[in-house]
Amino acid sequence: MSTVALIPAHDEAEWIERIVANLAQQTCPPSRVVVAANGCSDDTAKIAAAAGAEVFETPKDPHRKAGALNKALSHILPTLADDDFVFIQDADTLPAPRWLEVAQQWANRDPLAVVSGRYASPPTGRSFLRIVQENEFSRDGRSIDRRNNRTRIVVGTSALFRVSILREIIAARVSGRLPGPRSADVFSVRSITEDYELTLALKTLGFQTVSPAECDAETDVMTTVPALWTQRIRWQRGAFTDLRTYGLNKITFWYYGAQLLGLLGMLTVGIIIAQITLVVLMSGRWAPATVWLETLPLFVAYRILTVQRTGWKGMLVAALMVPETVYDFFRYGVYLTAVWSVITRRAARWA
Repeated sequence: MSTVALIPAHDEAEWIERIVANLAQQTCPPSRVVVAANGCSDDTAKIAAAAGAEVFETPKDPHRKAGALNKALSHILPTLADDDFVFIQDADTLPAPRWLEVAQQWANRDPLAVVSGRYASPPTGRSFLRIVQENEFSRDGRSIDRRNNRTRIVVGTSALFRVSILREIIAARVSGRLPGPRSADVFSVRSITEDYELTLALKTLGFQTVSPAECDAETDVMTTVPALWTQRIRWQRGAFTDLRTYGLNKITFWYYGAQLLGLLGMLTVGIIIAQITLVVLMSGRWAPATVWLETLPLFVAYRILTVQRTGWKGMLVAALMVPETVYDFFRYGVYLTAVWSVITRRAARWA
């Protein structure tokens, strides 16, 4: 049983040597490291080869990451047995030292499991924008803990697949058991959120998705508001598109429900703001109900306790409430913009 690490990379010369070295330092290192150099105009391929990786070099694929991964997998999979593993990680991500060891233990206990990593941000540049994203991911991690490490999404930054599962996905796409055009691909090139679509495919075929606490993967968050906006619009619009492709069924029911709950949450906030505004306009003043003031300390305490892993700065930002409230409204704006793009039938784009 062997593990092949596959890294899709486009102009990652700054990162690639460190990424390959990090894999070699795993407590259970992969037997091969393959860098899928996708139309690189820098020295990514040269540096990767010097670091000891195999390089699978192709012209820039019009389908970006999904296309590059499909080409590399079509090259790698014929050389592997069903019980082997393929570990796919981004070229700017550093899995924790025991990532592969722990993930293989989970996969060996459950042959139907796909293991993906949890977001962990490097401790640099502690801006408000960075911290509110880290707090968001920390709370996601707590939710995964409460589900006994079951995760709703196979995140694209780092994921371990048994080869037999990848072959099953290909067979299902070829036979039409999965929605969309038939193709001998693992990743759908029609989706702008290939990891979200792959999650729906895995769930449809009866596979499990898990994310153990030991499988942190250090990857940087967005450092500017425009970059974050672009990322989140793509995530949200991609989710809408993929859910429409799969339709409402027993597998996608939760995912549709999550979108509906997000909408109801926004409507609730909107109603509260409208109510306060109306009271102020009519009476010229507003005094919060006593029950609000009595429960506020409990709410603040909950916000603080759910971000303990981000350190004292994350806990302080949670206590201040204002930065995370602004961030919540930012996410509402993303959601509504994505909804509007669907209503107006704008084409879903990567960026």
